Amino acid sequence: MLNTGEVITFLDAHCECTEGWLEPLLARIVQNRRTVVCPIIDVISDETFEYITASDSTWGGFNWKLNFRWYRVPQREMERRNNDRTAPLRTPTMAGGLFSIDKDYFYEIGSYDEGMDIWGGENLEMSFRIWQCGGILEIIPCSHVGHVFRDKSPYTFPGGVANIVLHNAARVAEVWLDEWRDFYYAMSSDQSLNNLEDYTEYAN
Repeated sequence: MLNTGEVITFLDAHCECTEGWLEPLLARIVQNRRTVVCPIIDVISDETFEYITASDSTWGGFNWKLNFRWYRVPQREMERRNNDRTAPLRTPTMAGGLFSIDKDYFYEIGSYDEGMDIWGGENLEMSFRIWQCGGILEIIPCSHVGHVFRDKSPYTFPGGVANIVLHNAARVAEVWLDEWRDFYYAMSSDQSLNNLEDYTEYAN
């Protein structure tokens, strides 16, 4: 089967799409092919499968350990949207696993970084890449997709989860953060600035 579509949509396997979830995402990409769009991620209980609608007043951010976090949308972004909560929301980062992107633009910016291991940090890596390679990252409030948030990871991490996550975070810092990477190392006591052999070759 030939891959002839113009848009790639990534969804975790443990998702439930609501009626009309896709059209608002595609509409934004049609307007600007460098816009990468995410739905609002609703919560599905991993015990009862109860569907809980998520807030439309949060966006994706991160702390200086390069952990993804949800934060309240600041007033400046609300004003940019003319306080219209149905308008697309420009978000610093995305949760990952649920987004749509123009296929050609996805490959123009390098697709996924094959140097990242297993799981962890790929959402921040892709977010930083989009913003720094001429793109726009948005959450589309009119699109909702439910996601089962599991208590335990289904992945195995050879060498331990901490080593994999630290490797990925350090790679993100070295490739995309320039001198701001020092904040990551200052906050991450488990990783030393003197232990960068695997990452410095990727720094710009």
